[in-house]
Amino acid sequence: MTEPAPPSAREAGPKVQQPVRPGRLRSRLAVALVLVAVVPLLAGAVLLVWAAPAHARSAASGAAARDADAAAVALSTRCEAVRASARVAAGEVAALATRTGGELIPEAAQTLAARAAARRPGSAVAVFDADAALLAASGATAARDVAVGIGAQDLTTGPSCSAGRPYAAADGAGLAEISPVLISPFASTTEVEVATVVMWLPLDRPALSALRERLGTSGRLSVLAAAGRPVVLAGTGPESEKVTELLRELPAEGPAAGTRFGLGYRLTEAGPGLPYRILATGEVGGSGLRLLGWCLLALALVALFPLWLVLVRLTRPVDDELAAVGGELQAERLALADSLDRFGEVLAHTHDLTELLGTVSGTALSGTGAAAAAILLVAEEVEAPAQTPPGGRRAYDQTTRESDRLSVHAEAGRPDAHGEEARAVLPGFAERHFAALTGNPSSVQLFEPQRFELPGAGPVAAIGIGVDSQPVESPAERDPGRRRLIGVLVVARGEGGAGFDALQLTRLRALAAQTGTAITNIRRYLEVRRLSMTDTLTGLGNRAQLVSALSREIAAAGRGDGVLTVLMLDIDHFKLVNDTWGHGFGDVVLRDFAGRLLACVREADTVARYGGEEFVVLLRDTDVDGGCRVAERVLEAARSRPFEEAEVSQAVTVSIGVAAYPRDGRAADEVLQAADSALYAAKRDGRNRWRVAEPSHNAPIPSLPG
Repeated sequence: MTEPAPPSAREAGPKVQQPVRPGRLRSRLAVALVLVAVVPLLAGAVLLVWAAPAHARSAASGAAARDADAAAVALSTRCEAVRASARVAAGEVAALATRTGGELIPEAAQTLAARAAARRPGSAVAVFDADAALLAASGATAARDVAVGIGAQDLTTGPSCSAGRPYAAADGAGLAEISPVLISPFASTTEVEVATVVMWLPLDRPALSALRERLGTSGRLSVLAAAGRPVVLAGTGPESEKVTELLRELPAEGPAAGTRFGLGYRLTEAGPGLPYRILATGEVGGSGLRLLGWCLLALALVALFPLWLVLVRLTRPVDDELAAVGGELQAERLALADSLDRFGEVLAHTHDLTELLGTVSGTALSGTGAAAAAILLVAEEVEAPAQTPPGGRRAYDQTTRESDRLSVHAEAGRPDAHGEEARAVLPGFAERHFAALTGNPSSVQLFEPQRFELPGAGPVAAIGIGVDSQPVESPAERDPGRRRLIGVLVVARGEGGAGFDALQLTRLRALAAQTGTAITNIRRYLEVRRLSMTDTLTGLGNRAQLVSALSREIAAAGRGDGVLTVLMLDIDHFKLVNDTWGHGFGDVVLRDFAGRLLACVREADTVARYGGEEFVVLLRDTDVDGGCRVAERVLEAARSRPFEEAEVSQAVTVSIGVAAYPRDGRAADEVLQAADSALYAAKRDGRNRWRVAEPSHNAPIPSLPG
């Protein structure tokens, strides 16, 4: 529209306004975009100045909480190991005392103490007789002195990390356990305490530094007294001034967390399993970001006035054009922000394939402006392969799928006719495109977007999804040649829609790469989870899987009148087999016996390797009589033929203990203990037989031959 000319112009005669040339318009738009850029600059500056420090404090506090909790769990596990080692040492001393008629020979006790200390590096073991006189001590010098200093104390009041009672050592902290040595004199059923075993595992700076390195933490770990004024007993490094100031403000009891004096911290609570409080601290970062924010804020404020003057002079003739361009820019920014949010959801759902696919398809829709999206994956590629043990059955439950079945997820972006029509035809096209890509695996276009025109879907873009075919050291080493095709990602505009531009194809390429990385993480997670519950030698479940399954079955049986039976098996004279033929043949015996054991039980039963040459069978919905019949079948399976490899042949027998729920206990550890006692009874009676645990009530004992 032509504007009125100023008076001087009207006096000179009418003058026609020239249209704005495209070059001048582009110049004015460029200047206007400079001004638009100031607003994000101001927002970024404000975010860095105010939000960055808060985020840094939150991150430091969260990291300290993770470090402290991980250290507390690890030390509790060590405490349980110290307790078990002390009991084993006490059992060895008891066996020695039984052989010598109750008299303990110092030289023999010293040998046992040295053996016990060697099993737990860094620890010390001391043995005291019934009069609290020191018989033997072994271990590192400083730790041995502490163990001797603990002495033979009462079990209910003496130091015990499992009971939450610490021992205040003069040079730091540690995990202590006292275990009595009990024997039954000849012709007597009463146990007599003839000695005491003390085990001490120091928690000094080297031990805590090694723990921090193993956990992968970067902050400082400190061990504090269980109660009273916080005092550092041991730490991973020198105590800084900030930590000293922090200690003055920590509570005398209970946990605490937060940020103070530029440190994020977390203080755990002492209790059974860990008689100390753990303090984890880490530096609060973000100071550099805050300084950068102030600089950006100052720069934006200084540039506002001259840019405003330029905008007033140059943008008046092109207000409408700038408004249109601004609307387009705003739409692009919103789409980018939505894509970033969905990428965050992808990271959050890394281990959940269903959620991952839903997030990826939604991100593809919003990031490319598509009407429909489809993802096709080879089902077997998104599951970690499960190891099959001897006998052809997996040791734990896991859903299996046919290797040739494809998993397709599709989502429409618009609830109109074009969107629904595109959604209906995309899965079939995705399957055909995947078949075409697999027919030409050497093509360089596997992981590059390709454009098509599909009836019913309009313009279509498709790209392959790949996973790493072998580990790489860093993202910089990732190469399309290293990736294996496992599926495709397809988006469609709908009939009559415009084609996909270069920016949208770039987003599609990035999304497909991120999807492949996320699926790789899922596979690794599933494999790690499987290995954590599986014995790698036999393919059976391990001890953790057994305890979990037994606790679950007992809980299910407790809700009704259910029963279950536990068999604990031990291969007789297995050490002699290893000593005679070597550990390689011993492994053959373990694998072969696992297969024979699986053949004797049902598909629904649980078989696990408990440790060493010990196995455990969990028979659901089975009483003691049924368990004894299974035990007899297992004995016959072990005796039926020798165990062989190459030219080596060895007959092997097995001893079995039988216990049942609720007959012999109402908790998992009670039933396992009863089965273990019955196993030792079978060993005591000559091996190559089964024995039933002594009942905890008056239920009849099965009369099957043993």
